[in-house]
Amino acid sequence: MEGIHRAKGFEKIVEPIRLTPQSKLNFQCYPGVPCFKLCCSDLFLPLTPYDILRLRDFLRLTTDEFLLQYTEPFILPKSGLPIARLKMREDEEKTCPFLGEGGCEVYEVRPLACRYYPLGFGLFRNRDEKRNEEFYYLVKEGFCQGLESGPEITVQEYRESQGIPGLEEPIFEWAEIIMRKESLGPIEVPEKSLELFFMVSTNPERFRLFIFESKFLDIFAVDEKTLKEIKEDDLKLLQFGFKWLKSILFGDNLIKKKVDTPVVKKVKPF
Repeated sequence: MEGIHRAKGFEKIVEPIRLTPQSKLNFQCYPGVPCFKLCCSDLFLPLTPYDILRLRDFLRLTTDEFLLQYTEPFILPKSGLPIARLKMREDEEKTCPFLGEGGCEVYEVRPLACRYYPLGFGLFRNRDEKRNEEFYYLVKEGFCQGLESGPEITVQEYRESQGIPGLEEPIFEWAEIIMRKESLGPIEVPEKSLELFFMVSTNPERFRLFIFESKFLDIFAVDEKTLKEIKEDDLKLLQFGFKWLKSILFGDNLIKKKVDTPVVKKVKPF
């Protein structure tokens, strides 16, 4: 790989090289590496909606309990949209709340961002070809001794070894919403829109109550099969929520309104 800058100490450098699934890298991380666990402190670690579901279930908590204990809200700088990020411990190193003596204590359900490290991931809209394109980049931290060691593998092979593809598919539409909002530039986002996006993105229990205990079903046409699915399955509820957000925020006609709807305060599209 060309243009590699060797970082020192705790310096962090993002390689300005766009990687493809076929690009190659060398990286390995295990308890025997001298820097083991150093990358698990003072993190900005965004949680996807699917991360929240998996961590919540693994810890046997309600969504509210998990969010209150382990997360804090954060506004994404480019899109202006609110998400949940992992809240670090209040110790000197600001360590991850799931870091133990032997390493990650939730390794089985570790967040997507952790699985990607030392890679970063991006998504942008190819307007000419009218399709989304993925890209990757390398994050080099000075303390990391796992980089440039171990067998050479492709980006795609690394992604598969970390179980990434199966965790990306359920939240692809959510990532697309963020990307589309970023492409609109610094426009004002209505407060109601922010609240709805945050609810769908972080709390399926509250979103389910919103659907079944508000005027939602008087306004939107939802078939019986879908109603049964979203009442019982949080992952199905997420997929429905993303389509609904795209409908109300961008005007996509994915979740249709009924012909005759009650008079309610409308959400202004982006």
